[in-house]
Parts: sequence; C-alpha cells; structure tokens
Amino acid sequence: MTRGQTLILMILALLVVAVIAAMGYIVWRSSQLPQVVVTPLTLEIAEVRTVIPTWTPVPAGTATPTLPPAPTRTPVPTRTPFPTSTPTNTPTPVPVELVNGEFDGLMPNRIPGWEWSADINYIPGGNYDPHNSYAEPIFSAADDPARRINGSTLKIETIRWLKFRAWVYQTVTATTGSTVYFQVRATAYSSIDKLKLRAGVDAQGNAGCSNARWGEVTINQDDGIVTISSPRVVVGAAGRVTACLYAEPLYPDVNNAAFFDRAVLVVAPPRP
Repeated sequence: MTRGQTLILMILALLVVAVIAAMGYIVWRSSQLPQVVVTPLTLEIAEVRTVIPTWTPVPAGTATPTLPPAPTRTPVPTRTPFPTSTPTNTPTPVPVELVNGEFDGLMPNRIPGWEWSADINYIPGGNYDPHNSYAEPIFSAADDPARRINGSTLKIETIRWLKFRAWVYQTVTATTGSTVYFQVRATAYSSIDKLKLRAGVDAQGNAGCSNARWGEVTINQDDGIVTISSPRVVVGAAGRVTACLYAEPLYPDVNNAAFFDRAVLVVAPPRP
C-alpha cells in the first residue's frame, strides 16, 4: 500500500467517525426535548341527507272529443240576373184648353162654356140659421180691379149676411188611360173670416161634381192670389173628365166673394 492510499483511508475513517458522532448528538438532543403528544384529529362529518322530492302525479287530461266531420256544403245555384229593363220615356203633361178657361163674356148667372149648381135652402123671409142657411149664389165678372186675376175674372157671391155653397164645372173628352189634373188661379174676399175654395176632377166624366177628387185652400184677401190643383187621376173608360170649382164662406159676413181665373186641365198621355 502506498503512502497516498493510506492517507485517503485515514480521511475516510475520520469522516465516518464524524458522521456517527453527529448522528449520536442529534439523537441525544431529541431525547432532551419535551415530548409532544399528537392527538389525532377526529372529523365528525354530519350526515347530510338529501330529501328526494315527492312526485305529484299530474291528473290525466280530458280526452279531446273527436269532432264530427264538417258537412259537405251543397253548392248554391247561381241566381239568374233579372233582365235589365229599358226605361220608357215618361209622357210629358200638356195643358188642354177648356172652353172659356179665362172666364170671358160673363153675364149675371151665366158663365159661357160652364155649368153651375148650388145648395139653396134659404129664400128671403124664410127661417134663418147663420151656420146652415145657404142662399142662391150670384155669378158675375169681378168689378173691383184689385180682385181681378187676369182680365175678366169669375166672381161668386150672395146677399149679405148669408152663406153660399156653389159648384162650377164642365166636361171635356180625354184619352182613356191618360193622367190628368185640374188647375186654377184663385183669390177671395171676406169682411171678417175666410172662404173655402177647391179645384177638383172627376175621372169618369160624370155630370156635376159629386164624384170629384179635390184640392183645397182656405183663404181671404190677405193671402193674395193662389194656385189650386186637384189630385192626379187616370181617365176612365168613358174617355172624358169633369173639371170642377167649389166655393163656400166659413161664416155669413157682410161681404163674402170667391174669384177664379185661368182654369186649365193638364193631361199626360198614357205610357206606350
């Protein structure tokens, strides 16, 4: 063994002795320290119970009824449109000349071209009833220019303090089926009250005015001149009509008078 190897072995031996001495020292030191009692940590884990929710059963739904099938609609037949009517021209009414419709050539109680009738139940000296006594009417031409309508004008009156009830009429020919009406201009005078005036037409052309249809006004001098028209009528099978005038005071005043002029019959021919 060489000298160098011997030296190395000696160093290693010293290191071993040093290590052993150090370990012994550590053991001795540890025996001198107070002993620590280590108490094992006991962990109490509370048991957590999971509550399982109770299942509430859902009530079974009511079964939907089966709807019956919709009825088959029967097709509605298409309506045949009405044929369009072609409008016919409305006949134009035209005036028909009456005999002496202007009341010319009047004389006391004579009216050329016309006839007259009256209710007469009183004669001078008889029993007098102011409401129901009717004297004979007087027919003449209006002598007061303020009462004239168009030149010569028919005037109907009677004696003072009495009433009158009078008709004036004439019958003319007209085409059967024609539409006609009678028209006249009129005015009136009364000391206190008014007079009832009428224009009428009888579609059958009877004599007199008992079957006439009337248009009526109640007027006096304050109302001026008015036009009176009868209703429209259809000419009957006889082919003639009667045009009528009527006058009556409402009260037996000192003076009562009716005035008529420009009488005309208006005719519309039958529809074609």
